[in-house]
Amino acid sequence: MTEPDAPDAPETAAGPGDTPTAPTPEAAPKRARQPFGAFLRETYGVADPRSLGLFRIALATLLFFDVLRRWPDIEAHYANTGWLTNHYMLFRPMSDHLFSLYLACTTPGEVKTLMLFHLAVCVFLALGWHTRVMQVLAAVMLVSINSRNIMLENGGWVVLTLLTVWSMFLPLGRRFSIDALCASFRARRETTVEALNDRAAPERDTRPVVSLAVAALILQWIVIYYFNVVHKTGHEWRDGTAVYYFFQQDRMVTMLGGWLRDYIPVLGYKSMTYSALAMEAMIALLLAAPFRTSFFRMVAWGLCCALHLSIDAVVQLGPFSWAMVTMFWALIPREAWDEWGPKLAARWPERELCFDAQSGFWLAFCRVVKRFDVLDRVHFRAVTPALSEEETAEPEGGEGEKDPARPGERLARAVGETLVVRDPKRKKVFRGLRALFRLGDAVPFGAVLTFPARLPLLGTAIERRLERASASSGEADAYFELEGLPGSAEVHPSEPTPASVFLRRVVNFAREGAIVLVMVSCGSQVLIENRAVPKFLKVEHRPDWMASIVIYPRLFQGWSMFAPSPPSDDGRVVVDGVTKDGRHLDPLTGEAPSFDVQPKGGFRMNQIWGDFHRRIGEQRFEGYLEGVRDMLRNYHQITHRPEDELVSFTAYFVSEHIPPPGGKHAPASRREILSWTSDSAPPKQPQRPARGRFHR
Repeated sequence: MTEPDAPDAPETAAGPGDTPTAPTPEAAPKRARQPFGAFLRETYGVADPRSLGLFRIALATLLFFDVLRRWPDIEAHYANTGWLTNHYMLFRPMSDHLFSLYLACTTPGEVKTLMLFHLAVCVFLALGWHTRVMQVLAAVMLVSINSRNIMLENGGWVVLTLLTVWSMFLPLGRRFSIDALCASFRARRETTVEALNDRAAPERDTRPVVSLAVAALILQWIVIYYFNVVHKTGHEWRDGTAVYYFFQQDRMVTMLGGWLRDYIPVLGYKSMTYSALAMEAMIALLLAAPFRTSFFRMVAWGLCCALHLSIDAVVQLGPFSWAMVTMFWALIPREAWDEWGPKLAARWPERELCFDAQSGFWLAFCRVVKRFDVLDRVHFRAVTPALSEEETAEPEGGEGEKDPARPGERLARAVGETLVVRDPKRKKVFRGLRALFRLGDAVPFGAVLTFPARLPLLGTAIERRLERASASSGEADAYFELEGLPGSAEVHPSEPTPASVFLRRVVNFAREGAIVLVMVSCGSQVLIENRAVPKFLKVEHRPDWMASIVIYPRLFQGWSMFAPSPPSDDGRVVVDGVTKDGRHLDPLTGEAPSFDVQPKGGFRMNQIWGDFHRRIGEQRFEGYLEGVRDMLRNYHQITHRPEDELVSFTAYFVSEHIPPPGGKHAPASRREILSWTSDSAPPKQPQRPARGRFHR
């Protein structure tokens, strides 16, 4: 897709003696009809670079916390100390077309080292440093950590992977990034105060991003919402009790949800059920709307936040809710920036930075401030520093005496001593570190940028540097090699060469072609996985390369969360273990075994452990129970407590059928899934167990 050209303005001409007349309806020029391809491109394939910049920060933050929340469970689920060792995962993979860098790590220390690298990638992506590289690395690392233990995979991680992979094709670093900052410095070198106060491009890059990846993101979200609605055909969705069953899932319910479920009436559950269905359907329709797209997408975002953030408050679905909300940052329209940008900027105070225009250090300092002043609240003012009192003293008997109290002279003297910032509204002048802090007030996240100066020792060093740079500007210019900056020719962005233009077109064509391949592959997966697709549209056979594009990065497209009906049962794994000293211990909790499946407030386990408890007892994962047995046998090595060594244990899957609203809970059922007994000595008298490393 290419960027559309601006339509030519109509030209009119009148002769010397012609009298202009109002155009009649018949004479009025007809509005040119927009080609259908251009209409589709402008409606579904355009994004604002400022929106993509905010989207990058939101996505990187989400990726960072998704990795961080797995840190406490490394020993149990991601290292050889847990139930799924990497060599067993390779020997008996849970999926074909498997790829994971985490399979190269065995010990918890190795996994933590790689995870620290993973977290660093997320930080650099948020900062926009080598953004293109970090986008690819973020996708590779996310796929790797998800593929390390596929049994824990859920819809939230699939959606997060799709969001990361599709955004990999977008230029997320054009705004609000270190890359954009460096590109701005290279494109223009300001050497005068007039150039500093000029806020034209390239410092403010607002050229629209036109790419199939934008359309792919929108279409992907339409597909998710559409199939999640049409697949909900169970009677629980029809009679309005579906949300009631969400709240009864003790492995998923949050502390808030566990408290609320005792007070919500049946009518409340019904209203939540029907409103959730209506919101999902409305979001799909609003995203697909071909007119008033800017308004409808923002309405869809509001509905998305109301739906998913309320769900996340009461039920744990991993990163699903946050990923669904995060995508809409990329769809903030240009009209919103144009309308709300000035209103938002008016909330920040204006500042006037006074500096010595003959100093290369202060010119460079102003260039940096200009790049961070995205709201245009800082005005630059050149002030010639005053000379010392000996140099400015009038000769004896001269006419007139210099008044040291005049504001202009005080300002000039202050500029010769340290950093000076004026508040034009309040008519106040700030110096030194106070000036730096007041300058930060006019810049978004300025408090974060100036935070190092608030540290006692570092703040003193910065203040002294500012004073030396003002009092001895020549030395500062020489130290930073900026002597030639004042008075030099201003550098403007150069015109691209034909070779660079051609290369850019080749790269763009290759990128859009790759997007088409991924879209076609994911489209075939949509037809295969979703039962609502008519049989005549089902794909019977597809090339292996197409399957590889979907399965390697885990880009699955089966959208039937809690469909056709929500789960009507709940359960967890309970281990009745006996230690060497005779205690009964459940290593999964660190407490005595409890077979209660309906505790008040839920099980209080995170999403990772909730999926482990639900799936490890399923028949398709029976082959991995041997790893669970080894993990439990080595429990004392994890806790580093010899007295925690187990001499026998039996693992049960304890479950219950959730009664309808108002019904009574039936007794729980037990199913033995695993047992083991050693040849150790008989147990001794019981003692209270201590908490271990696997506890949630």
